[in-house]
Amino acid sequence: MKTINEYEIINHGICHSDYFQGCGTAFTEFIDVATGIGNSEQEALDDALEILAQGDWDVACNADLNADLDRADETDIVSPIVEEYGDGDENYENPWVHVSIRVK
Repeated sequence: MKTINEYEIINHGICHSDYFQGCGTAFTEFIDVATGIGNSEQEALDDALEILAQGDWDVACNADLNADLDRADETDIVSPIVEEYGDGDENYENPWVHVSIRVK
């Protein structure tokens, strides 16, 4: 497993996946990045951590990273948007909270 020595969390906010520009490591000191999605910041951060773990990064041993996950906002901010704008429209694409974690 690869050890996370340093990381950066980027909350991109709410966006439809079709319009999300992505997140990379170009022109940074980081060597890998994972972007997660969810209905809340905490859900999206947890998703990004799962993606890093699948990439053989040891996410369980980084206490600071896990503390950031515990502190992340768990308020569902997507469902009210879907209820207001997408209710009943079968063509409506749900927006998501996007959170990226860059690591090295």
